[in-house]
Amino acid sequence: MARHLGVDPSVASRMVSDCISAGYLIRAASQQDGRRTVLNLSPEGRELMARFTRHQRSAFECITAEWTEHERLEFARLMLKYVDSQDALRHRPGAQDVPR
Repeated sequence: MARHLGVDPSVASRMVSDCISAGYLIRAASQQDGRRTVLNLSPEGRELMARFTRHQRSAFECITAEWTEHERLEFARLMLKYVDSQDALRHRPGAQDVPR
């Protein structure tokens, strides 16, 4: 989880604990490996994600209202490229030296 989020393990642990306490995540034992824990979104967590997605979309539409369709698509393409490059950089050897 920590690597996926790009944070220290102790930070990820606190984030997960906070989300469980808030009712957004459900912790369960892995069916494949009893030593592992699986995290699932609770119904409240799924609703929070849906609200966040709607908010993101609304903000994007507001911010880019005067952009052309081509500009919107180009921005989205470049943003995805940026995120993919950031993810690839994080998984390279020595990635712990990369600022987060």
